[in-house]
Amino acid sequence: MLADETGIGSTAVTVCSPEHRRARFGYLIDPAHWGRGYATEVAGLVLGFARTTLGMHRVEATCHPENVGSQRVLEKVGLRQEGRMRDHLLVRGAWRDSLLYAAITTEGPDAAPRSDPTAPG
Repeated sequence: MLADETGIGSTAVTVCSPEHRRARFGYLIDPAHWGRGYATEVAGLVLGFARTTLGMHRVEATCHPENVGSQRVLEKVGLRQEGRMRDHLLVRGAWRDSLLYAAITTEGPDAAPRSDPTAPG
């Protein structure tokens, strides 16, 4: 986790598979600073860093199904919801689901072309 001296929050990006150019990121914002755009700013910066500096093709993030604010943040920066992972985390002795979001470089206005698996090659 990266932390700063402001006490606003922290973020991290992890390369899960260098071979498959896949990473995941997360962020925590102190509730006293919610609603000020910090989460959207940091999520956008981390996503950009993962794509450009790290060269990742797929970048994932998860959030709690009831955390509508975090869902909006992830969607604002270009991630799409892909599914629900049941009993994904054990939090304070109880299993909790997570929503899986991802952005891939073949989606969006500056997307790289995908290879066609049916094309002769």
